[in-house]
Amino acid sequence: MESGGCPSGRGRLVLVASWAPWSVPCRHPLDLSSRSAAGCAESWGEKPMAGLSLSPEKIQKEYLFFLGRDTCLCSMGQRIHFVFDPQGWCCMGLIILVWLYNTVFIPKVILFPHYEEGNISVVAVLCYYFCSLFCIGSLLRASVADPGKLPENPKIPITEREYWELCNKCNMMRPKRSHHCSRCGHCVRRMDHHCPWINNCVGEDNHWLFLQLCFYTQILSSYTLILDFCHYYYFLPLKKENWDVFVFRHELALLRISAFMGLIILGGISRLFYTQLMGIFTDTTGIEKMSNCCEDISRPRKPWQQTFSEVFGTHWKILWFIPFRQRQPLRVPYHFANHV
Repeated sequence: MESGGCPSGRGRLVLVASWAPWSVPCRHPLDLSSRSAAGCAESWGEKPMAGLSLSPEKIQKEYLFFLGRDTCLCSMGQRIHFVFDPQGWCCMGLIILVWLYNTVFIPKVILFPHYEEGNISVVAVLCYYFCSLFCIGSLLRASVADPGKLPENPKIPITEREYWELCNKCNMMRPKRSHHCSRCGHCVRRMDHHCPWINNCVGEDNHWLFLQLCFYTQILSSYTLILDFCHYYYFLPLKKENWDVFVFRHELALLRISAFMGLIILGGISRLFYTQLMGIFTDTTGIEKMSNCCEDISRPRKPWQQTFSEVFGTHWKILWFIPFRQRQPLRVPYHFANHV
């Protein structure tokens, strides 16, 4: 499906019906709110839309907006962010491959055989799968979540205009502490960095998912390394091994590969998770640290509970560990949120 055709040269509005897809040029600017779909439909009038017989309310249920390598899918009010980047696809595919390897072979080689012989309980098996589920869930959600992309013509309240600035790359107004991502091609609110491993920016709206990804990746890697160690040095030898099965005939090689990948991932993700936590404690992003723009002593400081609550969108600490929910931004004083 090609992009282009828009009178402004920015993209196409793809209408997905239950019986056939339709593609018409989009005349609406980059604002991808639910109001934009209706605006795109209304901008065409009756002539282009007569053959579709779709009202703006129906159009806004499902539509795609293409802008170079950056795509947003809006379905039932939920925005899915997707970046066309082959490098990001390769990095994310590698992470999913490692996850699949450990999720398939570790239970088959260690957990299930030792559970059948009574060496471990069913709780150990369930915990491993729960960690694996939360890890892949946070990865997928962080990769497709909107990081905080700014609309083209935002409505700026008069009382907050002093906290906005003009981007010198895309010539768009943005809140302070926003940054322009050259790889995605747009500004992101409170952008921390662009992560190729999730093929997405880490910004205000998906930072909490990235933290959960780092946390559960550490848990799953540590759990895998502990199981690899206990299989050889702690658990009793298995009595009912089926040596005709490939995984048991190559058990040593498979577990060495698993341990090697676990050590590499655990070492790298632990350092990244530490820097992310320190950034939240000090209320600074990775870009702000590199640019040394946070040395302003007049900037008000917040307690760590407040900064974590703003990142995760809730004061309930138990919800900080659940990736399968919707984040609701907390209302905080604007000078706390954007003053640098």
